[in-house]
Amino acid sequence: MGILGFWHETNTFSTSPTTIEQFREFELSAGSALAEKNAHVGSVIGGFLDATHFDLVPIFSAGAWPSGPIEEDTMGELLDRARQELIRAGGLDGILLNLHGAMVAKQFKDAELSALGLVREILGEIPVSGVLDLHANPAPELIAGIDTLVSYDTYPHIDMRERGVEAAQLLTTVLGGTPLRSQIRKVPLLVAPIAQGTDLDPMRLLQARANRRAKDAGLHRVCVIGGFAYSDVTRAGMSVMAVHDEAHAQAASEVLDATVADIENHAHDFEVVRDSPSVAVDRALEAEAHPVVLVDVADNVGGGSPGDGTALLSELLRGGASGAVVPIIDRDVAELAQELGEGAVIETSVGGKTDRRHGTPVPIQGHVVRITDGRYRTAGPWMTGREFSMGTTAVIEVGGVTLLVMSERTPAFHSEQFTSQGIDPTRASIIVVKGALAWRAAFGRLAGEVIEVAGPGITPVDVNALPRQTTPMTF
Repeated sequence: MGILGFWHETNTFSTSPTTIEQFREFELSAGSALAEKNAHVGSVIGGFLDATHFDLVPIFSAGAWPSGPIEEDTMGELLDRARQELIRAGGLDGILLNLHGAMVAKQFKDAELSALGLVREILGEIPVSGVLDLHANPAPELIAGIDTLVSYDTYPHIDMRERGVEAAQLLTTVLGGTPLRSQIRKVPLLVAPIAQGTDLDPMRLLQARANRRAKDAGLHRVCVIGGFAYSDVTRAGMSVMAVHDEAHAQAASEVLDATVADIENHAHDFEVVRDSPSVAVDRALEAEAHPVVLVDVADNVGGGSPGDGTALLSELLRGGASGAVVPIIDRDVAELAQELGEGAVIETSVGGKTDRRHGTPVPIQGHVVRITDGRYRTAGPWMTGREFSMGTTAVIEVGGVTLLVMSERTPAFHSEQFTSQGIDPTRASIIVVKGALAWRAAFGRLAGEVIEVAGPGITPVDVNALPRQTTPMTF
């Protein structure tokens, strides 16, 4: 049984393309190296590897942090490497496929469909069982080409390993002689990620009702997929998928139609309005319950934003904040701090350098507290046990604000992002997170108050504010 992966959440509004180097930094592995990287890790491929009833053949996996469209030559190189590894693997009984579902590459109509086409070209019509992110924008052609397909059930995504195990179990069913199929319906509803939390309404209730329908109808699985609104493709929007045997095709269709109607009836529940940076910071400074988590939604690194937005930093400095912690991506400042050394005075401008859509550079004068290589291993629920790197990382004190300046874009998925640098988030008065909801798995329990902010950026609270060129389709 082969294991193959193509994982990237592509923000098509980003001006920073995704290159082969970004895949090398996150995951570009084959064979035994792929197995070693994911063994005992809470990833989808970690879940595949837990399926010990298979004779598993790790083939190839490419993954990168969310960012702009993948360069054409990069996507070509990934497919070429996957082709070589698939040929090397030889005859296989089936494939376990880890996809994101919102992958976009320049000059490719559908990057993930191209990956599936490669499997079919080399291995023929063998059974394929796959996993998608809850923020997938799957096309009907992709669903039609895969025997069984499930998505994460949770956002924050804390069930990746479980979905990998489930996909393997479904493949076992197929190989045991019970043909399974997947169906999809698409709802052209673009939803901000902060409205997609699966332990909150409306997603919580929509999923619960869909699961009851699926159980009553005798289906193997139903998935309510929130979609990724920061992608300018016709397949963007919410989706509903079902996995069923041949005898339950009509029942699955009815469950999907009922769930689509349910989503449409509750579309208004997904509408969100949040405070501006100035209002949000004033609220945080007056709050009594600490730490206050200020969520910089529009500069969500986990959604493809650059992570160097300065709107909240500017307001915190203006307001004379004390005990605030602000992460920001700025390779130049991190390297300058490294050159100056710990204890040195540093005077420079930070952030706002990728573009001007996330704020302008902010002048700072402070002192360098700590310099590290930015590496940490997480014990948290997102890819538990895996090692990550923020690149050269500097902790800089600027008045009452502690800046965590990273060289490499790293989402706010882990508390170790702070604790590995000597920052105790429980002692902070204010914590800025550049995210939407995924940060809650790491910091949600310690938050005294949460304030989501409608600032500037390419992952805005108002998804309809983006300069979209395409219209989401219904199918």
